[in-house]
Amino acid sequence: MQDRGFLLSTLVDFPDDCSRIGFNEGLLAQLMDRLQWMGVRRVYWNYYSADLWQWFMGWPKSPGTRQTLAAMGGDPMAVGCRLAHARGMQFYAVIKPYENGTSHATPKEVLEREGQTGLPGIGGVYRVDPWVQARPELRVRARTADVPDGLDKAPVSRIQLRQKDMTPIRIKPENLEIWTSADNNGYQQRDVPFSFSEGVETCPQDVVDMEGNLVTRQGDPVRTLNLAGLNLLDPFIAITTNFEDQAGMFCNTALEMVRVYGSGDQPLPIVVASHRAVWRSQRDLRTGDLEYDRGLGHIVVCLDVSNQTTVFGGTPTRPSAERDGIIAFAKGRDKYLSGSLCEGYPEVQNFWLGWVSDCILAGVDGVDVRISCHSSWTNTPGIYGFNAPISAEYQRRYGVNPDVEPYDPALLGDLRGDIYDQFLWAVKERLSAAGMPLQLHIEVESFRPDAGMSRVRTRPGNIAFHWRRWLRSGLADETTLFGRAWMAQRLLNDAGVLDVIGEAAVAGVPAHLSEPVGLSEKDGKTLADQIEYSYRWSSEHPGKLAGYTMYETASMFDSSAVGADGKLQFHPGLTEAVHERVKELY
Repeated sequence: MQDRGFLLSTLVDFPDDCSRIGFNEGLLAQLMDRLQWMGVRRVYWNYYSADLWQWFMGWPKSPGTRQTLAAMGGDPMAVGCRLAHARGMQFYAVIKPYENGTSHATPKEVLEREGQTGLPGIGGVYRVDPWVQARPELRVRARTADVPDGLDKAPVSRIQLRQKDMTPIRIKPENLEIWTSADNNGYQQRDVPFSFSEGVETCPQDVVDMEGNLVTRQGDPVRTLNLAGLNLLDPFIAITTNFEDQAGMFCNTALEMVRVYGSGDQPLPIVVASHRAVWRSQRDLRTGDLEYDRGLGHIVVCLDVSNQTTVFGGTPTRPSAERDGIIAFAKGRDKYLSGSLCEGYPEVQNFWLGWVSDCILAGVDGVDVRISCHSSWTNTPGIYGFNAPISAEYQRRYGVNPDVEPYDPALLGDLRGDIYDQFLWAVKERLSAAGMPLQLHIEVESFRPDAGMSRVRTRPGNIAFHWRRWLRSGLADETTLFGRAWMAQRLLNDAGVLDVIGEAAVAGVPAHLSEPVGLSEKDGKTLADQIEYSYRWSSEHPGKLAGYTMYETASMFDSSAVGADGKLQFHPGLTEAVHERVKELY
């Protein structure tokens, strides 16, 4: 493909490849051989520091990581780079500045049993990069005015439950149950008296689900249930029912389903949870924890269904086994994002630049910078980004302190974007001195005003990423058009994506489309069709699309175990279909 100006590439997120399979150089060479045979001419490799590799080794269910690092001298990227070069393939490192740990919290007692540590949050403890754990105050911080003090002593006197529409409610007082927990690690049912009433209210704003689909229109009437006369001080409170079926009708997004009131019927700020979770999806409030404020608040949940029956769902590429039937809340807000660092601190930018130097030393051919991560997930991204350097610069520019005074979110986002660009220019300078190009991710599904929460949650809120400036200023030598949920046919017919492609073409910046292999559900024909569609689209639009990236290699083989011969077990027909299609196209 390279000979015709259309580059087929792939991305290796090696912790996914090796978490359960102990890789050595021979096994990695087998992967590289297969990629070359498929027609891949460039390998992208997600960079992780030595500290983060130690962090990955701490996962109790990742024995392969420990074996891999022992076999490869602690630096898999350098080995991968050498093996790719030996096969005539380019090798680019991908750094993710905001990726410094996970967004899901684990109960403190569970981590202690596993010999792990982390940083405290409302729902438990967050495991983060050791550098971040030593400097927690450098994480992206919440607005002071949005994190009130003393909430732990404020009793909950009323709970309102909101349905998404006017469907008749089958829930009666005798169906409702209140469960509480002191530490979000097992809940107990409470015999709590309350008064009960049903009402109707007007929806105050448009309510959308995780993908931005309309659930309730602003101004529409919705049915409500009110549980009053309460005096709850427990830190974690869950509402469920005693229904044992799945014929649920009382449904809404988790964020919209529950309102909480304290003394004088004043609304209390809360974070919400349900049985839904990204990691450890098979949860049970009786025996374990719930996932609070991790960007899942826009998932539609049903209250009047069984909370004990496991329901299989999710998406075709990410199936899940989950329970439903509860809505839970805790008072307050986390003071910091779980792991993402704030770009406003010089020491943070220097820390990130150290990653670039590591990549240069490893002998890579270029560096790609990606924003989306697992460390910034929250239901309320708009309250974060008010660290002291940011607030001080905003006050210098506009005369008010956004941390405690009214502010303009657009101006704040532009300011943070300006500071982030300073980091990118420093990366550019360091790479240029080494004779290497800078590639930048433009996240075409989330850099848009109508982005769904499933994409918004993967990057810090309250920051504008100035992708047009990156292209027009000469900052970007290449760009990755990162699509996470849309196939090529949708991406290459979307007005927003075409706008990005057009800007890149005018600036002379090669653009590479990146899509998950998982979208093809292990179906080689579907994956090959995506590659062919992109290739033919490029042929019909000269100078507009430079290549296609298969994201990621761990989706190409059974990542749970090697075969009886000790080799990787590639999914039948997947890589073969790509190999044959590339031969047909060229």
